[in-house]
Amino acid sequence: MSEGQFVKVFDVLDSGFKDWQFASSGLIFVFFGLLIFFAPRLIKATGIPFMDFKSKMSWLFRYFYLGFAILWTCSAFLATLIIYERHKAMARDHTCRVVEGPVENFVPMPYSGHSNESFTVDGVPFKYSDYGITDAFNNTASHGGPIDKDAYVRICYDPKRNAILRLEIRDFKGPIKNYAAAGGLFGDQGDQHEPRDNLETPSNKNAVRPVLPWYSGLFILLYFVDIAATQILFLPYIRTFFRIGSAPVDSQPIPHALPTNTNIKLRNTIICWDQPNHTIWLRPRGFNRLRLMFTVAKLSTDTKQTAITKREICFSSGIPIAMVLFFWTAFQMFSQTMPANRAGPSAGKGIGIRIIFMMIAGYIRLRRDRARMQLLVQDALAELQTM
Repeated sequence: MSEGQFVKVFDVLDSGFKDWQFASSGLIFVFFGLLIFFAPRLIKATGIPFMDFKSKMSWLFRYFYLGFAILWTCSAFLATLIIYERHKAMARDHTCRVVEGPVENFVPMPYSGHSNESFTVDGVPFKYSDYGITDAFNNTASHGGPIDKDAYVRICYDPKRNAILRLEIRDFKGPIKNYAAAGGLFGDQGDQHEPRDNLETPSNKNAVRPVLPWYSGLFILLYFVDIAATQILFLPYIRTFFRIGSAPVDSQPIPHALPTNTNIKLRNTIICWDQPNHTIWLRPRGFNRLRLMFTVAKLSTDTKQTAITKREICFSSGIPIAMVLFFWTAFQMFSQTMPANRAGPSAGKGIGIRIIFMMIAGYIRLRRDRARMQLLVQDALAELQTM
């Protein structure tokens, strides 16, 4: 490549229609809308109370939900497609504005996001982010993008929002990558998103992937282990759950045909008689299980193993540990990615505020889950009487 030659690193004509991923996310809601609309009996069989379609309000909900899902998906697709076609026509017909010059006032985006990358060329401002929904150029330097503070560029752009439709860099020495593929609905794609270490601006010193301790991902493992152990009613683990509510039972007889140490399916729950510990364990099943992932019930029996005398609602003992590990990981990540001179609360204060809100939300959630489990326990006790 001869000195002073421009290298094209992005062209909207080459990138194609990238924003279809954003619009396609609405198809998930369309699917559920079709299911609710055409299979109300199937939904009702799941036992979800607000899906009872006898009332007129629920009948209207079916139409509204499906209609809104289809309208949003079509609107998102058409809106992004119209913008893409406009940008493509501007680049193809050379009706876009062109500016050339050195990159000035370059402010890179931190690797974790939270702000846009921005710069000016001959007084024209540009800003973008890998996390934005756009068909224009949006590959930031911290995610492997080609622009830095020393670049000399020629840009074809849409003056409406200064969207970069074609980007050329003079004497570009970086690797030739598909910068048009950067970003998207499903996150980073390939090596074009590796952090750039050659950015020397003070605001970008922390724009690197945080180095977390090896145990930082244990909260994810513990989360799924808890779900699996509760699903199969693994008794050694279930016995560690802590109580969040209890009430006496008027000595309801235990059915003689009820086997021990075997999972028995009832209408809305699954039970297992832990006879050595004088306990019948109960967990939700079906869609009730999705709503009460970490909650079980403990039905205590008398010493003769003939009657149920007490019921307790218990919550997972592993989830609080997983949450502690999660917030510790978040603290480690934010403390590494936040610049030292950043205005506002520190990483510790930021995580502390989130913990307070999570505790308030968790308390409300526990009260709601306890009430739902009490209804399931009453239903199970009524069913046990008929066995």
